[in-house]
Amino acid sequence: MTGQTTDSQVLTSLLAEENLDGYTIKPWTIKQLLQVTPILKDVGEKLAEVGVTLETLSDMVVSQGVAGLAGLVDIILPHLPTFLSASLRISLEEAGEIDLGLSLVLVVKVLSLNIEHLKNSLSLVMGEMTPLTGQMESTNN
Repeated sequence: MTGQTTDSQVLTSLLAEENLDGYTIKPWTIKQLLQVTPILKDVGEKLAEVGVTLETLSDMVVSQGVAGLAGLVDIILPHLPTFLSASLRISLEEAGEIDLGLSLVLVVKVLSLNIEHLKNSLSLVMGEMTPLTGQMESTNN
């Protein structure tokens, strides 16, 4: 890492937004992140219990077919309305009425956008901290 924040990183971070079937997907606010973190933790723990990781997810669905997909839906489905309500800034009732296929696509888009946004944000923060840590090291010597 060069420690320099690029214009591209700043622009990407500021303009992170996507529209899908009338739903606007934006980076989570602090409040939203606090709402979705317990959901992500619970789903992650349940997936880990059945031996599913992000790396093995698609392999499991391919190898186990409908049974594998049904098992995943059992883990994810109870959380979908709450996750989508918080992430898309819509009511719980509206989130519960979204078609299951669209819901799953929205979840993937929400996660993808937010993970990328968080990575860019952390990169920006680290770029800004580099001069600070350099100053601290020089004052300690």
